[in-house]
This record gives sequence, C-alpha cells and structure tokens, in this order.
Amino acid sequence: MILADTNIIIDFWKNPNQEQIEIFNNNEIAICPVIMVELIHGAKSEKQKSKIKEALRELRMLSIDDKTWELFGDLLYKLKTSGVTVPFQDALVASVAIKNKCLLWTNDKHFEMINRVIERLKLLKRPTF
Repeated sequence: MILADTNIIIDFWKNPNQEQIEIFNNNEIAICPVIMVELIHGAKSEKQKSKIKEALRELRMLSIDDKTWELFGDLLYKLKTSGVTVPFQDALVASVAIKNKCLLWTNDKHFEMINRVIERLKLLKRPTF
C-alpha cells in the first residue's frame, strides 16, 4: 500500500503522467485524514469541494488511532532531540505511514528530513512530476 501525500494527489488531478497513472492503477493508494483536510481546504468553490470529496471516496482512508498518536509523539520527540523541525502535519502523515507500514509517496522535502532521523519511514523514490 502507498500513502499518497497531498502534493501527489494534486499533481495527479492536474496533469497526470504515465508513471503516475501506472502507480495509481497498480497499487492500493491511501490517504489519511490530514491529507483529506488539506485537499478540501484547498478547494476554490463549493462545486470543487464536492468534486474533491467525491474523488477521495475512491481512495482508502487510513485512520489515526491512539497508537498512531503515541507514535507521532515519539517521532516529534526524536526529531526535536535531533535538531530537525518540520511542519506538524508532515510529522503526523509520516507517523500514519510508519504505523501502517506504507510507502509514503511525496515530493515534499520535509519527509526526506524526517527519513534521515526516522529510518522506519519508507519513501517511494520517484522523480518529481
């Protein structure tokens, strides 16, 4: 399973290339509540918001349970003690990926920073689309 970050979903919706299409067609793609909220928040109109919600129903939603929150706290602590600062929501998405043993598909450099400290985070290495 692959957890697709917000930037990947947006890129795919705007202008998918063949490699993205193959990844979406050949893998189970998931999101989590943080990604859902970011995508809905980016809507420019009620109509677009409705289309986003409809499209997201096609993807698997990974929950954020108590164990994920605890892992998130541990991850933030380890990042802090390692001198690494990343956005709160990126650290939470990373925690969801780790908890669910997913590859995280992203173009966001913050996840590479997290991965240098938290090796359990597995990133899908793809060129920037």
